[in-house]
Amino acid sequence: METLEKYFELLKRGGADLAMRIEAQSVKTAPWTVYRCQYGCNRYGQSHCCPPKTPSWKETREMKSKVCNPDQCNFPGKTVPAMEACGIDVFATVRANGLEIHTLRDPGEVQNHFGLVLVE
Repeated sequence: METLEKYFELLKRGGADLAMRIEAQSVKTAPWTVYRCQYGCNRYGQSHCCPPKTPSWKETREMKSKVCNPDQCNFPGKTVPAMEACGIDVFATVRANGLEIHTLRDPGEVQNHFGLVLVE
């Protein structure tokens, strides 16, 4: 945990309001999440970070149940796919970890951004 604190501090210095450790089992996957990309994004399939070039929800579910070595991920430009693109239900995962999340109803509402880093 001591090593993670160093990264949490780095994230906070970079502007994150909160950085916390969560258990891999609390990451929720669902097959419908890729539809958000397929039908809600005009860049679907045009990037190495978009389905169908990203892990499926089943692959993500299996990966989170095993040890994940971040050094094995090779993404050009040092980018990673959106959690939804890999089948992660962001709303369910955020709520399962005691944080608040809701769909924005007004363009002027403050957006919350969530990220996930898998650590071996």
